[in-house]
Amino acid sequence: MFGRPKWYRRIFTYKLVNFYVLLITMAVLAFFMFIFIERQIAPSVLAIAEARARILATEAINRAVKEKITKNVQYKDLITIHKDVSGQITLIQINTIEINRIETETTLEVVRTLKEITMDGIKIPLGVITGSKILANMGPSINVSLYPVGTAQVDTSEAFEEAGINQTRHKIILDITAQVRVVQPFLSSNVEIKTNVPIAETIIVGNVPQTILDFKQ
Repeated sequence: MFGRPKWYRRIFTYKLVNFYVLLITMAVLAFFMFIFIERQIAPSVLAIAEARARILATEAINRAVKEKITKNVQYKDLITIHKDVSGQITLIQINTIEINRIETETTLEVVRTLKEITMDGIKIPLGVITGSKILANMGPSINVSLYPVGTAQVDTSEAFEEAGINQTRHKIILDITAQVRVVQPFLSSNVEIKTNVPIAETIIVGNVPQTILDFKQ
């Protein structure tokens, strides 16, 4: 039997070499594309994702707490004001048991809310990283996953604000801290969510006493 002609073997070898050259070229291009995405695009997308996650979580937490917690809270349930015989306020006493109950309910509500909003994640159009308003919604979307991290931290604080002549507004505030993990291709980070939700307030007429019992700092 006759073997394949030399010209055929040369063509085959030439095509094989071209194939390997093309393969190596594509691998090199893919490598540099990976480096470009990792160093240029990924950090920009992560920064945008962090900002959007913070806004999304803060709005959701505020809305949930106001709808599920604060609407059932009254100032008189949290604070007892003591006066002397002349009607002057001598003592403001905090209902610590009720405060603790509200903090516990708020913690559970915040955790539940974060689980809900993180199920779908967020989508960021690639055009956003250009900074152009015209291109902001153009290009393919990058899917960014969100995951709650740990539990929420809920504390109670107070604030006194001038409300008029010889009048002071006393506000009770929930200070809420939580974390959400932002995960996208190549990079991830934890985003801290901090928000303050007033839950009750009143106007105090006269001097504000220096003594406040059992208030949690």
